[in-house]
Amino acid sequence: MKKRNRSLKDYTGQKFGRLTAIALVYRDKKNNHLWAFKCDCGATANKRIKSVREGHTSSCGCLQKEALVHRNTRHGLIAQMRPEYRSWRDMRARCNNPNNSDYANYGGRRISVCERWNDFAKFVEDMGPRTVGMTLDRIDPNGNYEPANCRWADAKTQANNKRTNRIVGGKTLQQISDECGVGRATVAYRLCQGYSVSEALAQEDFRRVISRH
Repeated sequence: MKKRNRSLKDYTGQKFGRLTAIALVYRDKKNNHLWAFKCDCGATANKRIKSVREGHTSSCGCLQKEALVHRNTRHGLIAQMRPEYRSWRDMRARCNNPNNSDYANYGGRRISVCERWNDFAKFVEDMGPRTVGMTLDRIDPNGNYEPANCRWADAKTQANNKRTNRIVGGKTLQQISDECGVGRATVAYRLCQGYSVSEALAQEDFRRVISRH
């Protein structure tokens, strides 16, 4: 005899921790129910009703984030290391937040932050203090944010390490610009306009005249 599905219980409007049930999203053949919830923080999230009812899930994820910030704040790290915290926060936003203006070049390219660095204290332990004028840089610009692939670097080092940097004669535009004393943007513009490498690196301010027949 075919087993009948249990009747569907309506949890709409019921609150579990920070989550208030909105509507049933999905019910599979094994009677697992996925519900949409509104969190007290304002976010919406889909969670398994069983996990929510049993107390294993009590928020959209904001509770874990708050606990992490609280733990770091309690130890005084955020107050003492604000530049490092900004780098850590911005790194995570670039990789994890689709609404971040830089997401397309990071999370959108599947650049991720290692699990260890979800904890700010671990990030500081691995990276150490950030020197004035330095920012967080990935050694391999196509690699992830993790201890073996990150360093504090100045603007010039970062400019030489961009994945979009053009290579001329085995050197980046920034390196060539530094050597010849001509601005990087000027060198790039001249090359795009059809100048030869020697012309693009010339100190004189001139325009190339191309005769047309």
